[in-house]
Amino acid sequence: MVNSNKAPIVALIPHYANRKDYHMRFVKITMLLLGIWPIKRNGDLKEKLYEFYFLVTFSYYLLFITSGLILAFSTWGDNYVITASTMGIVIEYLSNAYKVLLFKSKAFKCLLKEIEESEAKIFESKDDKFIKMHLHNAAYSRKIVLFYSIMGTCGISLYFISPLVSNALTPMGYNNETGLQKHYFIVSSWFPFDPDRYYLPAYLIQFLGCLIGYSYIVHCGAFYINILNFIRTRLQILQIVLINLSEYSQRYKFNYKLSEEQSYFVLLREIVQEHHKVISFVKRLNDIISFFTLLNFVISSFQLSLVAYQMFKLSVLLQITVFSYFITLSTQLFLTYQAAHMIMIESTNIASSIFVGDWDTYPLGTLRVLQMICMRAQKPLKMTIGPIAEVKITALFQIFKALYSYICIIMKM
Repeated sequence: MVNSNKAPIVALIPHYANRKDYHMRFVKITMLLLGIWPIKRNGDLKEKLYEFYFLVTFSYYLLFITSGLILAFSTWGDNYVITASTMGIVIEYLSNAYKVLLFKSKAFKCLLKEIEESEAKIFESKDDKFIKMHLHNAAYSRKIVLFYSIMGTCGISLYFISPLVSNALTPMGYNNETGLQKHYFIVSSWFPFDPDRYYLPAYLIQFLGCLIGYSYIVHCGAFYINILNFIRTRLQILQIVLINLSEYSQRYKFNYKLSEEQSYFVLLREIVQEHHKVISFVKRLNDIISFFTLLNFVISSFQLSLVAYQMFKLSVLLQITVFSYFITLSTQLFLTYQAAHMIMIESTNIASSIFVGDWDTYPLGTLRVLQMICMRAQKPLKMTIGPIAEVKITALFQIFKALYSYICIIMKM
């Protein structure tokens, strides 16, 4: 519970403070390793080296994507398996390059700062209900992130291992023109040299490019899912206060010697302010990410169809590898759309939480304010797919319906 002697009512609702984050702990580590998480060290050498590290790895990533595009266009119409294999990865890598740039933007850094400050205030409130809710949701997010990270790691490991195993068990034979032993590679990509002659350098180049690509896909996806889940936490804390409005009002009345009507007024003012902050946060986040969501929605069906097409044309070992990639991408879509869908549900639950409490005992002025909160809560908070739709589970069904149609078309080519 909140410390009744020291904690003012402002501490009952998450506001701003300075504290190391708990909810984002795991993804913060992975984002730091990728050079994406913002750090402020007054422009010292470590901060400059950190930014230089990101620029080098991101530039390498873009060059790796470019090599895939070159091969895809050079094999267009000649070898559909290679084209599908290359484009299935290049499309996802390009969209994630855009997502990384969004995460590095100044606007997104401001959102991260607000998350850390809001989370800190939850702990500083010393309210058992708030902390228990926060820890429960944080534990849930960590399990989801860990599960997804393990899945993605297993998938990329198969990509790294399968060419080595295939080279040993089922050699491809020799190139008739050069007389060199042909090799399997992690993915199909273009090299400015003969990759069969210099297999180890070619393999290492692909290894590093795919490792960065995997990290951007999996860990940036987990990062975004965590942010969506934290919004859900803030909405649930608002519900706790509204359900126990009488209890929190009595605490404020006792601590600051106010009348019952005054204590309700101050408490409701804090609730309205926090509700507006959550609404503003969701709107700003959506403004940043909505175009990427639209892009991802449009290309996901086609990209997944290219990945699925490969499973009909490759050997069993490579089929397993490609299938793991398909499952990883599908899981990220589901977790993202499900987390966004829950924001819609929890935002509308604010209205119903008012009626769970002792609303019939509240002063008339309090009921009027609660009526306005209830009316605002009828309009759910939502993430959008550009201007065309909302991010929710039913929209995810549309992706997989289109996926089936694309597969049917590609198989007839």
